[in-house]
Amino acid sequence: MHGIARIREPWLLGPVARPGLGGRVRAGLLRLCAGLVAVALGACTSTGDISNPVVRKVTWFSFLNGYDIRTTCQAGAPDHLRLVHNANYSRRVRVHELVAASPALPGAAPSGAMRLMTRVIGDTTSEWLVEFGDPSSLFAPWAGQVSRVTLGPADVAAVRTALARDGLGQPAPAGTELFSQDYWWLAVGCLDGRMRFQVWAHPDRGYDGLTFPALLQARDGTGIPLRTPADEPVYANPAIMDRDAARYEVRFRLAVGPNGINP
Repeated sequence: MHGIARIREPWLLGPVARPGLGGRVRAGLLRLCAGLVAVALGACTSTGDISNPVVRKVTWFSFLNGYDIRTTCQAGAPDHLRLVHNANYSRRVRVHELVAASPALPGAAPSGAMRLMTRVIGDTTSEWLVEFGDPSSLFAPWAGQVSRVTLGPADVAAVRTALARDGLGQPAPAGTELFSQDYWWLAVGCLDGRMRFQVWAHPDRGYDGLTFPALLQARDGTGIPLRTPADEPVYANPAIMDRDAARYEVRFRLAVGPNGINP
């Protein structure tokens, strides 16, 4: 029988303390970790599994670029679409993975159905249970909340129609910069044997007019609403608050190319 410990207010991976001596120490640790991550990124490629938060940190750019999907995309490959919503990276990230359901697997789905896995990362709790026989439980709060559902052919058709209407399949906005503290959607996937890539960044590219996010949220089974720019706190002096936040948040900037994230 495994022992269980209750953890409160974790100091290592929990919400970062505000400035002060403790805040500066922890901010320094985060900056050091961020630097190590940046060095490791060049050699780390994603397998598509982001359940481990440490692995997620060092493979995040590869994950966004769909490296694991690109390596298997060819004529006849099962449809696989990844949709990532960056709603201020340090606050909330939502990932939808849509994969064609195989009729040969247990619990066979009808032709045209897709498995939808949604992971919502952010707003971690300050208390959780650690099982001594399972070290991975230490990272459970940062793995995110996960939901798995099957979308029938009609729902899949509705989502694909919305994505096409919103611009998936059209040229990506090459040259656009994506900042971790901003709001944007990224789509990368293999559909009908061809790679697709698209980005929608607030307030450009019709971000507020996107139709596919509401369709997915209504079907993903998480019960967690989409975080929007309106959910960001308003400060009397935003420049000072942003400078303060930059001391303890992990931040990054990505450059969009015609077919993916530029290295």
